[in-house]
Amino acid sequence: MSLASGPQRRMRCALVLVGTSAGILISCASLAGARVDTRQTDSSVVRYTVRLDQPQTQMLDVSIELRDVHEETVDLSLPIWRPGRYIVLDHASTVREVEAFDGTGQTLDINKIDKSTWRVQTGGTDVLRVDYRIYANSLGDRTRHVDDTHAFLSGSSVFLYNADRRQNPVEVHIDAPEGWRIASGLDFKADDSTTLVARNYDVLVDSPIEIGLHDVIRFQAGGKPHELVIWGEAKYDEDQLIEDFTKIVEAQREIFGELPYQRYVFLLHVGKGARGGTEHLNSTIMQTSRRSLEDEKSYRRFLGLVSHEFFHTWNVKQLRPAGIHPYDYQSENYTKLLWVCEGATSYYDDLTLVRTGLIKPKKYLQIISDAINRHRDRPGRLVQSLEDSSFDVWIKFGPSPDDVNSEVSFYSKGALVSLLLDLEIRRVTQGVATFDAVMRRMYERFPLSGPGYTPQDLINMVNEIAEVDLTAFFERYVRGTEELDFESALETVGLELYFKAAKQDDENGDDEENGQDSNNDAAMEDEPQDSDSDEADDAPIKAYLGLVMGGNTVRSVRSDSPAYEAGVQPRDELLAIDGRRVTAGELDERLKQYEPGDEIRLTLFRHDDLRELSITLASKPDGKWTLRRVKEPTDPQVAAYESWLGQAWPKKKNEQDEKEPAETKTPIEADR
Repeated sequence: MSLASGPQRRMRCALVLVGTSAGILISCASLAGARVDTRQTDSSVVRYTVRLDQPQTQMLDVSIELRDVHEETVDLSLPIWRPGRYIVLDHASTVREVEAFDGTGQTLDINKIDKSTWRVQTGGTDVLRVDYRIYANSLGDRTRHVDDTHAFLSGSSVFLYNADRRQNPVEVHIDAPEGWRIASGLDFKADDSTTLVARNYDVLVDSPIEIGLHDVIRFQAGGKPHELVIWGEAKYDEDQLIEDFTKIVEAQREIFGELPYQRYVFLLHVGKGARGGTEHLNSTIMQTSRRSLEDEKSYRRFLGLVSHEFFHTWNVKQLRPAGIHPYDYQSENYTKLLWVCEGATSYYDDLTLVRTGLIKPKKYLQIISDAINRHRDRPGRLVQSLEDSSFDVWIKFGPSPDDVNSEVSFYSKGALVSLLLDLEIRRVTQGVATFDAVMRRMYERFPLSGPGYTPQDLINMVNEIAEVDLTAFFERYVRGTEELDFESALETVGLELYFKAAKQDDENGDDEENGQDSNNDAAMEDEPQDSDSDEADDAPIKAYLGLVMGGNTVRSVRSDSPAYEAGVQPRDELLAIDGRRVTAGELDERLKQYEPGDEIRLTLFRHDDLRELSITLASKPDGKWTLRRVKEPTDPQVAAYESWLGQAWPKKKNEQDEKEPAETKTPIEADR
């Protein structure tokens, strides 16, 4: 079915969330200087008002109201980071025109005492209101964005809070343009479709709000209501989205045993350059291109994002490490376990897709192969451990000129280590236990209502499930920087890792680039069978320089390369090799004209000065590491493979269809 062949909707949608009336009232009264509403209500409730009088200016007006105030001074802060992204964002940088008032509308003294905290002199009032304005033009980091079609509000970047009232109940009243809808994981106040309620500030900031013109798709999955809210023009197949989202929800529920919410909302921004996602308590905000909903291959990649963010519903939003539970919104939160929070989630995102049939096993093996190649091509894998990568996220999150040499990603390496840990548990228990059981039992034993878990807690749980001491695994691959032993681990599920020469890629073609169905398992029959050419030592070699280019500018220089030894530096501008001009796009082809050991003259600009360096080219195997199934698997390998992927081991061409599948052992059930 074509992705564009189903119902095509425009952004204006007649559906209303959670079955309430969607009439939006417009308040034209100015917040500044207005008298506070003193109706008899619960004095513990922290009340916010959000006003969108001129959304085309990207300005947002917000007020916070506190009652039963007894302090001489009240501090109000805006978090410096947001849950789900471990980097200081300094949201207060776009806050302006902060004013404070008492219950009669009289102004109070308010002063800023640090970069994101304001102190109010209450003057003895028992009712306090603070008004402020926010310039909301931060869409890509999924914090706050307002224009003439919508407002997206991630609470930590919008709502001031008083630390002493952080656990108080919260209400958010929204004044928006006529016809705009409100979507959020938060519930509406009874009989009021313009006011959202939250148990406390933590729930508020973990429940983003989408206000505006958007489509809404409702569906049931796992016995509970779900909503997909789409802002942005795109053609999509509603029935296909419901079917595929439902498969993801129900497959991941099987891992953990339950859905930890009463209702879930997928918020989706669609537009040019949109990418990424952030997990929240019972919702997620995802961003993707139109192509992701209109092109089949792009759509499959988009489902990987959906799977990733939804898996976080348990892993991080419920099961949370001690270092980030509870959150400290005013400073960095340190943990050595982000490789579990993000890496294990990355492992399960594509694994979920293959288990549900949304991608084929061949495609999944290709994904793992590509990840192994990227990992082995990164010198930093031998420098930084997964624990250090997790702990140093606050200072080493984004790209840098030297990151390839000094760092690993707790996402990508964390996923690979999660794979190895899963396979090791399966091996030592002969398929009785799995990493699924570890994740489920961790979720059950460390609920969000209790303390967060520690690295030792995780090790203890793995040992308990495996009934074998696997501490050495963590010492080698999590705390240490030993090379990951993929070859031995993959034998458990009947896979072998071999080095596929580049010449074979050229001759056989690449499914993805040639537009063929890379998910077709029949293509596995075309793999080379000559085991004598499988090893990297026997593969063709090529001349190796070691530059990572960004246009014609050197982005980074690999520390294991001759370019590094010769002194090529990031931000050098590449001009010529041996006196002939070369561009970044031509570099690989030009190097094919040379042999390892050849000396070249590299001409470049550095700080507008012309430089020429003599470099002796090194050698590198010409090809890539590739996964394939073994030719003659044992029954335990077949059973392990089928249990792992949830898919049958492919039959040989001459194998009878009626052959009974290999017996599988039932995975261990986690304590309920």
